[in-house]
Amino acid sequence: MARRFIVKNNDILEISETVIEIIGSEVKHIQVLRHNINDKIVVNEYICKILEMKKNSIVLEKLELAPKQGEPNIDITLFMAMLKGDKMDYVIQKSVELGVKHVVPFISKNVVVKLDEKSKKKRMEKFQIIANEACKQCGRTDSVEISSIISFQDLVINTKNYESCIMAYEKESKSLKSIMTEINEKEKIHSIALIIGAEGGFDETEYTKLCNKENVYSVSLGNRILRAETASLNLLSIIQYELGN
Repeated sequence: MARRFIVKNNDILEISETVIEIIGSEVKHIQVLRHNINDKIVVNEYICKILEMKKNSIVLEKLELAPKQGEPNIDITLFMAMLKGDKMDYVIQKSVELGVKHVVPFISKNVVVKLDEKSKKKRMEKFQIIANEACKQCGRTDSVEISSIISFQDLVINTKNYESCIMAYEKESKSLKSIMTEINEKEKIHSIALIIGAEGGFDETEYTKLCNKENVYSVSLGNRILRAETASLNLLSIIQYELGN
């Protein structure tokens, strides 16, 4: 299939029903890769033909929808506590490769990362670029949304939007397998949320607030304490296997 480029909706101008003009960073990317007039590329979900190459924009004809590839059949959201250094970059990249649909960073008591509003915006822009590149690298034809950083209280509220939420907790004794069996017996899963705490995990107050929600299940990931970034990918991998996704 033709090379895929992910363009923000704000960077797409609809000229007609089948002709669009794109601006932004992907224009430079297309130019650097030496694409030319009449070349076929994939822009978001469409196979397009290049009609005109300008200095800061490219005019394209939408030919048809691109065949779907690598898209998960179950909507999985990863709620991930903010991690320090480049650990968050790694989690986002690998979770996209493993089939997550949304990533929602959050701030909990044990998060050590301190960000002002300007820093949050820059971090989110970086995270979205990482997710887009990971989608292209692993051949996914959909996009993964990186949501704005939310508070722990907003996380608790957001759990109501999912059929089931699974939280990894190092003091839990219930196995993930037993919980998945319980969930599968109740309903066919269409959407599920995974919740991973920061380097220091959740404190007991946070654990209680989450587990008071009837659709939140706390699970153990084994008798070894895993790093937060390891726990997120471990849980996601097992869930994907269990769901045949």
